[in-house]
Amino acid sequence: MLYLQLEKASVDLSNMAVIYCVDVDSVPVYTQYFDITLIPSTLFFFNAQHMKVDWGSQDNTKYIGNFKKKQHFIDVIETIYRGAMKGKFMVTSPLDPRDIYKYDLLYKEI
Repeated sequence: MLYLQLEKASVDLSNMAVIYCVDVDSVPVYTQYFDITLIPSTLFFFNAQHMKVDWGSQDNTKYIGNFKKKQHFIDVIETIYRGAMKGKFMVTSPLDPRDIYKYDLLYKEI
């Protein structure tokens, strides 16, 4: 489902973004570094710099779950692009909080 939304949005976002789908098993270093435990997770980068988005939750490093609409994904990319062009590394989500999946993050001590 997410893959189809990304594929459809890639045409509309071709001037701002390149979209890659990555198998988490092929990059275990990034899976551990970004704590990717729930699939699908969407990470955002601009010029090799990890971009963070304030989703209104504790985790600003990634979006967990499917985007409810293609337009939601497009809005997020446009916001990240505008923020990155202004030199920001963190932007506020343009999505309505009701359209963002909520997860409780549990951290365990090692």
